[in-house]
Amino acid sequence: DADKQEPFAEASGFFISADGLAVTNYHSIAGALYADATLSTGETYPVERVLFYDPDIDIAVLRISKTSTANKTTSAFSFLEMAGTADVRTGDTVYTLGNPLGLGLAVSSGIVSAPRRMVERYALPCVMNTADISQGSSGGALVNVYGQVIAVTSGAYTYGNSMYLAVPVDPVMEADLTSEGWTLAEVAAIQASAKKAA
Repeated sequence: DADKQEPFAEASGFFISADGLAVTNYHSIAGALYADATLSTGETYPVERVLFYDPDIDIAVLRISKTSTANKTTSAFSFLEMAGTADVRTGDTVYTLGNPLGLGLAVSSGIVSAPRRMVERYALPCVMNTADISQGSSGGALVNVYGQVIAVTSGAYTYGNSMYLAVPVDPVMEADLTSEGWTLAEVAAIQASAKKAA
């Protein structure tokens, strides 16, 4: 495709349904016109549509094509169950799943430091925890001991030790994911227009 270019960013994400719905951070797709999802197997599948996004809470839900860039069709994707943050408590053990520095799937463990920490950058309280995330891990899953997603890894306090932030997955659980959604280019145009109007 003539308009495809070399990747300018890498991030993490995770499937929430067998038919290809995936969650990542909004900032991972902001301004993108095209994106691929590379599985831990190395197979790459194009992002078809954005079904939900919210820059203020830094979450996006994508529909991933079932046909890979190598023209292989999958019948189902492995996915994670969502639990949300209602039962998260300080001291709970948590794990991050992500793609730190683009090196591939990595898991780290930690505990919840604060289940509902208000942070200026986000419209919802974040889950502050000690499970390591690095650049490239944005959009990964923060899971409980049952392997259920409670939040989406988003960032860290720059001047703190082991102070990592994850935004609650609860809005995804409440969102209508049956809409037609938008292409990445349409989302970029909508957001660019909104910034000009502001």
